[in-house]
This record gives sequence, structure tokens and C-alpha cells, in this order.
Amino acid sequence: MKKLCALFIAVILTVSNIGVFAYEDTPVDIQVNGKKVSFLFQPIIRDGVTYVDIKTLSDVLGLTYKTFPGHDSVVVSNSRVSICFTPDDEYATIADMTGGSDEEFSYRQLAAPCIYVRNHFAVPAKDVANVFGYVLSYDKENEIVYFGFSPDMISSDTREAIDGQAYYFQNSSEFNLPSYGSGYCWTCCYAMLISNVRGLRITPNDVAAINYEMSGRGEYCYHHVIVDKLGVKFVSALSETSPYYGGRDSNSGGTFIVNPDKDDTIARAAIKEALDLHPEGIMVRYSSFPHTIVAVAYEGDLILFNDPAPSGSRTYSDTGRYQGVPFSETCVADKGFRLSDLTFIQALEEK
Repeated sequence: MKKLCALFIAVILTVSNIGVFAYEDTPVDIQVNGKKVSFLFQPIIRDGVTYVDIKTLSDVLGLTYKTFPGHDSVVVSNSRVSICFTPDDEYATIADMTGGSDEEFSYRQLAAPCIYVRNHFAVPAKDVANVFGYVLSYDKENEIVYFGFSPDMISSDTREAIDGQAYYFQNSSEFNLPSYGSGYCWTCCYAMLISNVRGLRITPNDVAAINYEMSGRGEYCYHHVIVDKLGVKFVSALSETSPYYGGRDSNSGGTFIVNPDKDDTIARAAIKEALDLHPEGIMVRYSSFPHTIVAVAYEGDLILFNDPAPSGSRTYSDTGRYQGVPFSETCVADKGFRLSDLTFIQALEEK
């Protein structure tokens, strides 16, 4: 009997030890935009996945954090997107907050299931970074995980000359933008237009790196900082004597078009006039979508656009669909918007 009890106790201790030592957790520090953050528990790396206290990270990133105890779930959101995490679930639910998606919600496979660490809800840092447009990098030597700007996003200072006009799309596998490029239309459009103006290959990563440096959000465009750092400047897209000229926007450098009745004929004529002044192209902004496309040429009354909209859904791609297409074939038109629904247009010149 004593031998059986001793054996039973030995088995229990062995199982207990397996439970305690099943994981080798590496403690790491987290820096957001260059500043170390103190969390409710020390962030860890487990099986190659960085786990972080989502409540503290949400506060630091300015995200809305809500708990749903009845479902044991956490929802984190901003004005653009929300994501719902559930413990032990390999998938999270993502909802588009802008109304620009045909789907009410979608599912995203996580880097690893969410867990509890010291009774605090912990999620994979990589998934938070991807959904909300941050770059995540790891300094193994110093055991620091960085959120925000990463020098690796900047392409070489030795830039190649481009032949013709540049075209970039948001979910290009070449650039591997966060969230499959969702929200990066401005970033891609700036890269296209600046490349055309300078005759040098400026990539979406070059533009995103500047935005990350400013705020940790690669898809948020700091208009004047971008053009200043990449060797161009804003100019009026239309002559100030043009009947279509409606003034300039100081924040974006854009030019408004006088078109109170939202007449497509007037919008078309104004864009053609702008292209005569700026044959390298102009950016056309749709803030109520929101989306941006680049007008690159026209043939008679047919204007051709480079649209950076994703060429696939929830995946990276090697082929875009919207290069040199008429407005009727852009994703803006597909959403029911007209050419005259534009907000403003932007033009650039080399310094």
C-alpha cells in the first residue's frame, strides 16, 4: 500500500512538473514608438510568439478596449477596424468600422491562441501590430520588441530610375504592408506619384516609414512631412484662373474643384486640365469612401487611373488589377461613387 501511495505521489509530482515547465517563457521589454511601456505583467515570448497584456497596450496605442465577461472575450478597436479576441481560440473576428467593406465581419487566424498570463488576458503582439498598422520587430540581443517605426522599412538610398509610370497596389507581397495593405491607399498613391515626379523608384515602404516615424501608424499620411522628406512639394493642381479652381487645403496641399452640383462632366474637365499641367499624374481623393486613386492620363474624355485597391481579399498578392483603368473599373466606382464625388485633387513637383 505504501509503495502504491508513493508511486501515486510520484506520478502526481511528475505531471505537476510537466504542467509547470511545459513552456520556456522568455521575458522581453516592449517599446512603442521608442518608449518603454510598463505592463500589468512582463511580456513574454513563448514558442516564438510574443504575448502582451492587451489592456495596457490598447491604452498606449489609443485604442478602445472593451471586455465581454459573458463570452470571456475582449474587443479592441479604433475608428477604422475592431478585433475580438477569445482565449484559446486560434481565430479572431475582425469588423470594418468604416462601412467600406461588403462583409460585416471576417475571421483572422492568429499567430497563436490567446492565453492568460498571471490572470491577465494576453494576445500575440504580432496580430495587434498587423491589424492596426504597426511594424513589429525584435532585438534578440537586448530582448526588446519594438512597435512602430522600423529602419528595415526604408529602401536603399540608391534608388533605381523608373521607366514609365509607377504602379503599386496595397496588398503587394513585395511590400508586405500590415493588414494586407488595408488603409494604405494614400501611402501607395504618394509612392506612385512621387516616383513619377522624380523619375526614381519610391516605394510604399518609404512613405510608410515616414508615417511610422511620426506616429507609429504607417497608413496615416503626414502630407507635408512626406513630400518634404522625399524631395517634392505641393503645388496647385489647377491654375488659379481656371473656372474649376476652388482654392487649396492647407492640411493636405490639395486643390478643391468648383462643382456644387457634382457634375461628372465638370469633374472630368477639371482632371483633364490638371493632367495637362501635371502629366506625371494627380492624386484624386474620396474621403467619404475613404480612398485615393491616381489619374495618370486621358484619351479624349476617357481618364485612366492607377487604383491601389487590393487585388485579393485577406491575402498578399503578386498581381494588381487596377492599373491604367477607366473610372468605371476602379473600386471607387464599384462602391457606387461617381467621379464627381471626389473631395479634392493633389499635385506635386520636384523641389
